[in-house]
Amino acid sequence: AKERQLPDNVTPVKQKPSKELRPMLGAILLGLILFIAAVVAWCYYTVSLRKAERLKTELMDLRADGFVIRNQHGEVVFRLAFRSGSLDLESCSKEGEILSCTRSSTGPLNFFIQTVKPKDTVMCYRVRWEELAAGPAVEHTMFWEDAHWYGGSEMSTQHWPIRLAGYQEPVPYVTSDVYSFRDSFGGILERYWLSSKAAAIKINDSVPFHLGFNATERTLFFQARYKDSPYKPPPGQQPFPELSYRVCVGSDVTSIHKYMVRRYFNKPSKIPAENAFRYPIWSTWALYKKDINQDKVLHFARSIKKYGFNCSHIEIDDMYTQAYGDFDFDPVKFPNVTEMFAKLREDGFKVTLW
Repeated sequence: AKERQLPDNVTPVKQKPSKELRPMLGAILLGLILFIAAVVAWCYYTVSLRKAERLKTELMDLRADGFVIRNQHGEVVFRLAFRSGSLDLESCSKEGEILSCTRSSTGPLNFFIQTVKPKDTVMCYRVRWEELAAGPAVEHTMFWEDAHWYGGSEMSTQHWPIRLAGYQEPVPYVTSDVYSFRDSFGGILERYWLSSKAAAIKINDSVPFHLGFNATERTLFFQARYKDSPYKPPPGQQPFPELSYRVCVGSDVTSIHKYMVRRYFNKPSKIPAENAFRYPIWSTWALYKKDINQDKVLHFARSIKKYGFNCSHIEIDDMYTQAYGDFDFDPVKFPNVTEMFAKLREDGFKVTLW
């Protein structure tokens, strides 16, 4: 028989898989999809695990929006949130005891947390967030949680432990007169807070520090900024705000407070002058109140000598300056301060300022 030839323009029709093969092919395809999904999930889990491990340091968990610190028993004793921006965790790396990040949601930055263990019962963390551009403020929020907190500043109404009411946007953390300005900070303040859960925080002295609070959320706002602020950057440095502080946790309140006091608050190194205890301190307030000037100070000194009184020193009291917190003499009231001090020293007086 002759072989039948198909025309050149005709394509043979492919045979369809038999009905028996279709379920098998579907199962193979489904299995392949599940296998790929499992591999992807495993890779993601492994990467996430490595990332989480990389961002953990002893007793502290760092997240994009803040960090928590636990004590040796696993209890959360300190919680803080990054209020002005969040970290880009992809830019973070850990080398030894230092965990650092180079980017945030607002741009490049210099961020690090360094773990320091000064003694067996104390664990500390040095934290630094520095913006690399002028203008933006750095703000972190510390939660009181259910602990009692102590420290901070003198207030017009003093509570122990701290009890704040209402809401206050961050304001410069500087001394003021609580009698004239009831909501201001008083003449005594420290950048230090201590909790009943044996956690403590000390803001570095170099920070252009502003403090606020939200009593409803039980939080303190720690802010660093130069814009619209009395703080000025050090000479020759860019006005890049930096918020840096040290958080320490211990086994009990007494031991952590003793450690922080030894670390940050020096004890007196010398005995005060004996005359300050033995002889009177003459204050201009007694005679002149706020109405003080150079002639009155010199007249006051002459009167003390004239009547033969002993003298520890003269205290030049309220309003020798144009504004509270200023150490420059008012040039109208005191036209020649150098001459005044020379005369007082010549007459055997020491001088202190209110």
